Amino acid sequence: MSEERRRAIIELLESERRVRVEDLARRFDVSAVTIRKDLTELEARGLLQRTHGGAVPAHKSRFNPSFLEKLELHAAEKRAIAHAALEYIREGDALILDAGSTTLALARAMLGRFRHLTVITSSVPIALELAQAGWDLILTGGHVRGHSLALIGPTAVSALTGFHVDKAFLGATGVTLYEGYSTPNPLDAQLKQAMMRAADESYVLTDSSKLGRGVLANYARLEDIKLLITDAHAPADFIAGLQQRGIAYKLAQPATVSSDESGRRVTQL
Repeated sequence: MSEERRRAIIELLESERRVRVEDLARRFDVSAVTIRKDLTELEARGLLQRTHGGAVPAHKSRFNPSFLEKLELHAAEKRAIAHAALEYIREGDALILDAGSTTLALARAMLGRFRHLTVITSSVPIALELAQAGWDLILTGGHVRGHSLALIGPTAVSALTGFHVDKAFLGATGVTLYEGYSTPNPLDAQLKQAMMRAADESYVLTDSSKLGRGVLANYARLEDIKLLITDAHAPADFIAGLQQRGIAYKLAQPATVSSDESGRRVTQL
């Protein structure tokens, strides 16, 4: 639980840019002493900077450490989800890739598997990853989020106007059975909605740690998404809720994904 709480603190920092010990203690229903220990541990990892009574983001590299940490959190699950998503991409497809660590894993998994794709993305890291793939690559404009080099805001939304793609692959910071998919940033929610409008089909890629909890800005209902792809650690009660609502999903098994190009097996309940 402590690691999940610490990850949630980092996500709050991304959206709010400053957190206070007292506010975090109330939010997570723990003592201020526990929160101070969390902040001390996160500062030791280089993920934030302590301030009097709270913390602010750390800035030590081109990518904020919180983004680098996200790449490592649940890394095996994210790779499995990415390989499962490959099944829904066809040669010649036009795609939108949302910004995020799991969609970055998908971009990496796509390399070497297709001769021609058109990819639109709001992620500078994804654009850099795909720059040498030889595909048609379009990077939206927009306001640059310093911690992840994702592009958001009205310019990014406008850039998608007039585009029509086969599939959009989106991330989510929270997924609940009653409120659907959410993200901490309202501007990011608006961009995700624009991506969905531009796509014939929308897929959400998110690891199971995001299931069962919501964050600030909802961007889609469960039924608005063609398929939810998550990992095999998804809570049984959450999966039962998806089944009761007739929501399509796929569970990816990390153990079945190897480091070469053969690992594509997934399990669906």
